Amino acid sequence: MPDAPETLAAGLHGEMLEVLKLLNRAEMEQRDVDGYELAELHHFLARGPCPGIREEEVATALDVLVANRLAAELADPEYAWDRGRVIGRRFAITTEGKAFLLRQLERTGRIE
Repeated sequence: MPDAPETLAAGLHGEMLEVLKLLNRAEMEQRDVDGYELAELHHFLARGPCPGIREEEVATALDVLVANRLAAELADPEYAWDRGRVIGRRFAITTEGKAFLLRQLERTGRIE
């Protein structure tokens, strides 16, 4: 039996928060190149807070975040010295995304 819409929405919400936290971390670390690629985000989530997550689910979360201007897609290829390769399509947190994370913190007392 498929999951209820409420269950799917709650799962997507949690995934979006985890993606935003990672994007915020990337900005705070001031890496050579802004943001993370889809594969990098999937790797970090799968090894951490969302062990069973599929790359397609991360892509869906990113699509929703970009559509709501909580994240931005960056498509200008740049060489990242810290990664030793050219980084292409990647995602970065926006000011609205940071504000959303802060609201979640205020609402729950912590960012879930």
